[in-house]
Amino acid sequence: MAPSEDELRTLLTQADELPEGDGKDAALEQILRHAEAGGHSMLAFETRLDLVSAYAGGMQPSKLFVPFARCLADYDRNPAEYPEWVAWRLRWFFKFAVQGMVNFPEVSKDRALAALDQMERRYKSEGQSPNAVYAHRHRVSLHLGDLTAAEDWYGRWCTSPRDHNSDCEGCDPSQKVAYLAGLGRDGEAIEVATPVLAGELTCREQPQTILSELMLPYLRTGQWEQARNAHRRAYRILRNRPQDLATMGRHLEFCALSGNHARGLEILERHLPWLDRAPNPLAAMQFAGSAALLLRTVAEAGHADAMIRRPGHADRPATELTAGALLEEMRGHALAIAARFDQRNGTDRQTASVRELLDQKPVVDQLPLSISVRPGPVLDPPATVEVPKLPVLELVERLEAAQDAQALAAMGPLLRQLEDHDRGDPVLAGRIATLLSSHAANSGEYARSEALLRQAVELFTTAGESERRTIAVSRLGAKLCGRGDLSEGLTLLRAAYADLDRVASTNSRVWVVLRLISGLGDAVDNGHDAVSLEEIAVLLEQSRQIAAASDDPVLIGDIAYEQMEFEELRHRHGEALEAGARALAAYRASGPPLMRALVASRIAEVHAGRGDYDAGLVLVEEALAEASPEIPAGARAHLHRLRGQLLRQVDRDAEAVGELLAALTLSDEPDEAPATKWALAEAYRKTGQLIDAADAAEEAIAGLEERGDLHAATRCRFLLADLHRALREPEAALAIYDEIIEFHSGTSDHAALGYTLALTADFLDALDRDALAAEYYRRAAEAAELAEDPLRVSYTRYSAALSLHWSGANADALAALDPAERAIAALAATDPDPEVLHWHTARFEHTAARILCRAGRLDEAVARSATAAAHFRSIGEPTNAARVDLGHARILIDLDRPAEAVRLLDATLAEIAADDDSLRPALIEALAHARAQL
Repeated sequence: MAPSEDELRTLLTQADELPEGDGKDAALEQILRHAEAGGHSMLAFETRLDLVSAYAGGMQPSKLFVPFARCLADYDRNPAEYPEWVAWRLRWFFKFAVQGMVNFPEVSKDRALAALDQMERRYKSEGQSPNAVYAHRHRVSLHLGDLTAAEDWYGRWCTSPRDHNSDCEGCDPSQKVAYLAGLGRDGEAIEVATPVLAGELTCREQPQTILSELMLPYLRTGQWEQARNAHRRAYRILRNRPQDLATMGRHLEFCALSGNHARGLEILERHLPWLDRAPNPLAAMQFAGSAALLLRTVAEAGHADAMIRRPGHADRPATELTAGALLEEMRGHALAIAARFDQRNGTDRQTASVRELLDQKPVVDQLPLSISVRPGPVLDPPATVEVPKLPVLELVERLEAAQDAQALAAMGPLLRQLEDHDRGDPVLAGRIATLLSSHAANSGEYARSEALLRQAVELFTTAGESERRTIAVSRLGAKLCGRGDLSEGLTLLRAAYADLDRVASTNSRVWVVLRLISGLGDAVDNGHDAVSLEEIAVLLEQSRQIAAASDDPVLIGDIAYEQMEFEELRHRHGEALEAGARALAAYRASGPPLMRALVASRIAEVHAGRGDYDAGLVLVEEALAEASPEIPAGARAHLHRLRGQLLRQVDRDAEAVGELLAALTLSDEPDEAPATKWALAEAYRKTGQLIDAADAAEEAIAGLEERGDLHAATRCRFLLADLHRALREPEAALAIYDEIIEFHSGTSDHAALGYTLALTADFLDALDRDALAAEYYRRAAEAAELAEDPLRVSYTRYSAALSLHWSGANADALAALDPAERAIAALAATDPDPEVLHWHTARFEHTAARILCRAGRLDEAVARSATAAAHFRSIGEPTNAARVDLGHARILIDLDRPAEAVRLLDATLAEIAADDDSLRPALIEALAHARAQL
């Protein structure tokens, strides 16, 4: 069955809300086919108008000429048949047509010039400013290489009055900036752009286009920060817009001239596939020429052999090319297209412009694209100390002593000598494997560390070394528990503890017990049923007695440290802090710097858990002040990370940024880096560094996904979506919301799904994309029903109805009122907070009044309006009640009941504040209308 005209108009509204691209083009083309088949001539005309816009802004601008010519011919046959706005839209489309002809060398020059003449005649006959005509005559003259004419038309363009046919206040100056920058008039270019950037830019092409044109003027005038920010801000938007291929070429050019070869190659490899489907030949020429410039600078820097991946396309297989090989291909491609334009134009302008692009010299050696000043130094690693060659046994004994003393800095040069020694003796080989395991763990090589410990256990077992084997089993068990393998880890730890009598060394005996305590603590944290706190308490007392007998302050500190962890496990924070203080005092008296730092940071975390962030900061800052190069980078990173997190808690985000960056500089461990980058993104957001925040959030999400923490990655996406919204990147924000929705759709968390769908719908509503908002509200309601959340069901049901109303889908809006009313009734049955119920009931009734009014059911609309206003007034919302009264009064006027309208408006005006400029003028106007009707 063929769709009706009303159904097609609803589809047209929905298609208009789609982002530009193949999907929108296909939807509009299908609507046009149905409209033509059904004989809906006006609908077909309007659809062709929408297709011209979609083709011009999407990936198929070559298709705009046919529907534009048809619309122009239809309109000119009988202009009076069409609404006034059609004339303006057709004038605007002349700009698309002229620019489209410039973009395609297949279109003859005479045809392009004739279109310009036709455009000028139409503007003149309809009494319009010639401003837009002059702008396009300038662009065509510049394209043809007539620089004198281009400058003349530029002057006329700048001095003629702007009107509603002119490009927006961002796009118009963007073209001027491009022209001035191309002539090297960088100061003038920046001057033209400055007031534009200070204002509000809402066009879909801005601010990315004007910022892209400003990158090189900023770079050439030494305005480094502005150049850097222009590139980063614009690229974030452009990276998802293949129709902006030419503008993306500007960013390759910028990377080439600012010494950012790695960044440029990353961008080139990511967007090279766009070239296979360039929106037009001019864009392909500009992108390929800029790519060739980048590759030339890369080759000149000695990296001509750098490999670049290029996916397959059509008959071309996927491959990897060297920078040098791709340079020749891109140069040849750009020059070949330029030759086609020059042949069409009868000039050499385009070939000359490509050669000028290719011959440019770098402006600076390298402009860093991200600068963040971190207060305080990051300690350099300790200087390498040359140690004379030692016999293997002495070497191993020295390393074991250094390990026991946590003197990690001293171990490096000694460990390097192990590679030269024979390991035929299994005991010696086991001791070496144990040492190398510790070193691997300190270097973040956890898998290798575990493998070496397993090797040590086997070697000691073979040699019959029961004491060393017991200690190695204990170490392996602790390592397994630490990474979550509690089953094998606890088995090994208990086996080692059972063999405790075989261990002679007091230090080693204590650590066999402490490792078991630590593993049991991990098990309690993970809800392991076979572990009790009483068992841990008994073991702690046993280890305390062993340590006390040794009178070793370090061992006593070790026990106090574990006591602190145990008290935290029991949520006895005061006792935990007391034990931590004892441990810290013992380590400060006679202990390795690493343990002082670790204990101080752990006590700080306990303080933070109690909300005492200032006390935690004092401890961490003391630990950082005492930090020495011999403390491993990972431990120092932990201190900086913790200080950054604590600073964020006390609203010192600017300082937190520096600490979190220091942590990342020192250690980029996959287990820690994503959370650090997430915290960094939050700190950047608080300090207004939104681009940095978005970059950090994206890296955090990638890291969280890589380690399999998909729930955390999804939570971080909410931050990234907020940042996209703050950066006025709505399409990117919507894409992130859709990723969150897709994740929750694959889980049973209906509440989270309903929340995200409603949040997305609210955003779509704010963007006036009403048809799409209605669909998301509907899906949110269904998810909320599964989550048994009557409050969200109510909100999303009446919001869906209202969005359908705004989208023009009147029948669907009416149909949506019934489920919305049932949802309100279900909410009332749950006995919610009365204010909440009144608020949502008022909003539903107001929505119903609007929809019924449009449907011509005015008596019902009056009753609904009165109910809505009463509910708003019952919760002290006079402004919202007045807004309802205004619509109520207008309906009464339409019903020829002006006396009632006058009484209602008089009462409303007496109620609202005298300085309420938002409603008072409209209420007074409606009152005057009602009195005139009387």
